[in-house]
Amino acid sequence: MSEIETPSLTAEVPPRPPCPAPANMRAEVAAYDQSALTGIWEGPRYRMSYRVLGEGPPLILIPGIASTYRGYSIVLNRLASRFRTVLYDYPGEHADDRAQLRRISHEHLVDDLFGLIEHLNFGRVFLVGLSFGSTITFRALHREPRRFPKAVVQGAFARRRFTAAERIALTLGRLVPGTVGRLPLHHTILSYNNQSQFPAVIEDRWTYYVEQNALTPIAALAHRLDLLAQLDLRPSLSEIPNEVLLLQGNEDRIVHRRHFDELSQALPRAEGVIMPLVGHQPHFTHAEALASVINDWLLPCAPGGCPNEPRPESDRPESA
Repeated sequence: MSEIETPSLTAEVPPRPPCPAPANMRAEVAAYDQSALTGIWEGPRYRMSYRVLGEGPPLILIPGIASTYRGYSIVLNRLASRFRTVLYDYPGEHADDRAQLRRISHEHLVDDLFGLIEHLNFGRVFLVGLSFGSTITFRALHREPRRFPKAVVQGAFARRRFTAAERIALTLGRLVPGTVGRLPLHHTILSYNNQSQFPAVIEDRWTYYVEQNALTPIAALAHRLDLLAQLDLRPSLSEIPNEVLLLQGNEDRIVHRRHFDELSQALPRAEGVIMPLVGHQPHFTHAEALASVINDWLLPCAPGGCPNEPRPESDRPESA
């Protein structure tokens, strides 16, 4: 009787390809600077600087409270493959922008977002708001929901309350001229809140984050913090009909998990994602993954292929 061969119970598994090396931060900034178009909108409150990169449906990224445009370069370079991305600067970011900060309210910042949309002659726009930028996103969605098909927010909140110590520090900080890099304990505070989420493999991004954060003018930062101290968006959240993706870093020490839970319960059409091992700066620490999530959620691929991506040569109709 011939022997019957028994199939192996341990099928050979092909080796997984190695993970791609993280992008070099300074090279990404250089690539963004080379390709992005810069513009100025002479708005009613200040000369707004903005940058445009890519083609496709418009997407406006509304930045956090203290960072230059360069910190978003990796995310924007990848979003630009499917979107016409726009990033703009807040009032007070440049000495020559003519902003009178004491006369600018949070509602004015929302007005300026709509002004930029009109200036660029956009119709419907995707919004991506990070941290402080999430508050402008929520107000814009509440004001004109039909204008925005979907929105993504990260490290978001509807209200922030500051301790007495934080208020004292803010008051004393206004007495120091220049940028936040001159403030006492600037590096120490950044390290406590963020450095543990920057592994050694992206050490260059940590150095760059500290450099760019230090460039924020103190007066402009104090103005934005003042606006937050007076802001409470909770009553309007239930009236926002848009689909909103909430992204929250599980290790975020700046905007805690309770804000995510509050937004998840209050927004009628919210989807939430808790990002493990991520802090408050995923546009630095997990920029490639962040861009991928935003891409896939705002424009999910259809069975026939992804929007705005070139079709294979074999699928293209022959010319007459």
